[in-house]
Amino acid sequence: MTSVHITWVYEPTRSSDQSMLSSQHYAPFIEQVGRYADVSIPLVQGFLRDVAPPEGIILLASSAHPKLVLDECAAEKQANLASRLVPIDESRIRIFDNLLEPLSIPAAVDGMTLHEWESGAGYPGARGPYGLRDIGRLVGASCLLFESARYCYLQSPTHRGLPHLLADYLIAYAKAFLQ
Repeated sequence: MTSVHITWVYEPTRSSDQSMLSSQHYAPFIEQVGRYADVSIPLVQGFLRDVAPPEGIILLASSAHPKLVLDECAAEKQANLASRLVPIDESRIRIFDNLLEPLSIPAAVDGMTLHEWESGAGYPGARGPYGLRDIGRLVGASCLLFESARYCYLQSPTHRGLPHLLADYLIAYAKAFLQ
């Protein structure tokens, strides 16, 4: 199995609204992604602008929109960071035209899909993430319902849940774009 370097960046809450979930909430999901990708995924806490890893995929949990997170980073690093950024627990609303297409990020996991993973949704295979349809095809996934010019909501009958599909997707993405 081709390996990929993955880092989980958990940003502090940016406002007095403490509605952002704790890092412990995401930990079981991140651990499963690491298990399927056969890598240890370190947790780095802090703002991406300060703690961005120099290489590999970045799973981002933040109360801020990824565009704002990227805008806070040095201008010369923004394109590279966007090419490696996978926000988790994002809003499904306008995910294509407000996040994926304009930022050209590898993928995103929406809050509903994350909730479905946690509750054992009861359907075979895997649903989610939102990702590039060409990378999805490389790992045996197809588009389900939601689509844009380059991205779609991925599903796979052969993967054992969202963490498995996301891990395979990230490995294929890294092999195609980050090496």
